[in-house]
Amino acid sequence: MAGGALKYRHLNRNSSHRQALLRNLVTSLITHESIKTTWPKAKEAQRLAEKLITLGKKNTNASRAKAESIFFEPLKHLPTLFTTLRQRYLNRPGGYTRVLRIEPLNRNNDQAPSAILELVDGPRDMRFAMTAKTLVRERASDEGIREITARNVAKVTRFREDGEEELERTVRRLETMRGFGKEGEEGGERQDREPWEPFPRMKQREREKEEEERPLTEREKREKRRMKRDPNTGRR
Repeated sequence: MAGGALKYRHLNRNSSHRQALLRNLVTSLITHESIKTTWPKAKEAQRLAEKLITLGKKNTNASRAKAESIFFEPLKHLPTLFTTLRQRYLNRPGGYTRVLRIEPLNRNNDQAPSAILELVDGPRDMRFAMTAKTLVRERASDEGIREITARNVAKVTRFREDGEEELERTVRRLETMRGFGKEGEEGGERQDREPWEPFPRMKQREREKEEEERPLTEREKREKRRMKRDPNTGRR
């Protein structure tokens, strides 16, 4: 229909190829909880993933049959959908997935816009990790926690089970790794920063210099003379 609204992206594929592509992407998402692909594919796969998780929350015979028709390996992925993901999103009204734009994955050829498609409130939730890192940085500064950070904390912990406690544990772990956090949950001693090498190639150049200053053996001298090129002809 000329001038009509685009209901979905065709992705330059016929119907069967498009459905197989989206099923494969959603299967990978359920398996790994985070995938990288192009932006149009991520947006289309997000629609199918949201419907699939809604079927998992219904947990009826009809929803199981529908989900089984989507997965390529239903015996492997149906338990994850109807147990782990169903319990995780039982109280969430919607928005089970998130699409984040990233720099193009294929920089040398088509420069296609790329994105990360992930399941929210999971172990690979990128916004949760970014919020924890932001809290570590802002707690160490004199300005304190900003308003936008407080809103992000509320977003990432609202429907996550024990979200505030898990976020605090993640922040403490990051503080310990960076060297200005506490050693444990109850310890009051501050941990010293671990030694960090800002120029890792400096050690390598020092080792190479020591290797050059080391006296050569007779075998190494013969090998060096054999590999030496003639300055006139350029031959060895």
